[in-house]
Amino acid sequence: MKKVLIITYYWPPAGGAGVQRALKFVKYLPQFGWEPIVLTVENPDSPVDDLSLFKDIPEGTKVYRTKSLEPFELYKKFTGKQSDSKIPIDILISKDNASLKEKIANWIRLNVFIPDAKIGWKRYAVKKGLEIIANENIDLIFTTSPPQTVSLIGKTLSKRSGVKWIADFRDPWMEIVYYQNVKRNWLTTKIDTSLEKKVFSKANGVVTISNDMIRLFKAKVESQKFYLIPNGFDETDFSNPSKVKNDNFTIAYTGSISKDRVPSVLFSALDKLINSDGIKNIRLSFAGRYCSEFMTGIEKYNLSGIADLRGFVPHSESTQILQNADALLLVVDDVKDNKGFLTGKLFEYMGSKQPIFAIGPIDGDAHEFIKQSNSGAMVDYRDEEGAYNLLKEMYENWKTNSSSYTFEAEQFSRKNLTEKLAAAFEKVLK
Repeated sequence: MKKVLIITYYWPPAGGAGVQRALKFVKYLPQFGWEPIVLTVENPDSPVDDLSLFKDIPEGTKVYRTKSLEPFELYKKFTGKQSDSKIPIDILISKDNASLKEKIANWIRLNVFIPDAKIGWKRYAVKKGLEIIANENIDLIFTTSPPQTVSLIGKTLSKRSGVKWIADFRDPWMEIVYYQNVKRNWLTTKIDTSLEKKVFSKANGVVTISNDMIRLFKAKVESQKFYLIPNGFDETDFSNPSKVKNDNFTIAYTGSISKDRVPSVLFSALDKLINSDGIKNIRLSFAGRYCSEFMTGIEKYNLSGIADLRGFVPHSESTQILQNADALLLVVDDVKDNKGFLTGKLFEYMGSKQPIFAIGPIDGDAHEFIKQSNSGAMVDYRDEEGAYNLLKEMYENWKTNSSSYTFEAEQFSRKNLTEKLAAAFEKVLK
């Protein structure tokens, strides 16, 4: 069995969406002739922890952890936050009510730490990575980003060891969503752009999640070999064969809602259904973190009475929320260069086999995948009439126990996607 060194910053006990891709690859790679060996960090600064994810790590998997210099400890002290507090995932998104200290700390984070605040891990990861490569006879290196520091680690290890390397990107580099709401200085931007181009040029292959991201990357390094492997869902996470019909039409959402994901057209559609059509048996079941703009929308449309808003829940509980719902809300971040955004949430929604009520660019990859799998429909951010019609259609389907969707999403199962990744490994080694 060939060996692949998988380098990922996010790994259990860290929770959240960033963990799932590497974790599921590790789970299924042995079935396709590859032994995964993991290099990660021992003190990650992740927004949440989720101990339930340990069950997905195959028995006997070797996991190496190293130290990392984490500037967020200084950030907490500087801004007066508790030492055991979690750094919010939207830390870089501009906030009107941010304190002066928070603004200064965020400016430093954006303009001093290049490519990101995880750069303090590189030194330790490279040292340990070289040891692993020598001791384990590694055949291939695989990195998954963000953080983009992970790609720099892979590039250095490949250069110093001679082992081929594949770089995986769950999000863009320079166009990642939180850089679209802030301004970095010209020197930082120039240095980071140079690092991005070097990574794309030096990797022996680049894997990413959407056609639009491949288009974006090819405009920077046309000669690179790109492999499309989207995010997916693990069928073993969805085992609810006997769902009982809810008393109320329930719309669910799991994950964080930033100001770029506030579902304003859903709010207006709910307002019309409830107050104009007199439909009262509707509920919202949300679990995650919410920005102030989202809470303002809930209050503006008087939706507090129908909203069950919980905080973060473990992944196992999240999948139960999805399966027990009657419709699932998906919002693609309302920023430029978002046509290739494919959150892992989309595919977990497919796995739950409940209709997806999506808000986003109707000419983007997310909408295309929803149509391909016949899992739901998408409306534009400002299409209030379309949102109302779609929501009412989903409500009527629920009421009559009918469905317009067939949920043909087998191609997005984590196992099938891992088989594609293993095939990419073999091509790169030739």
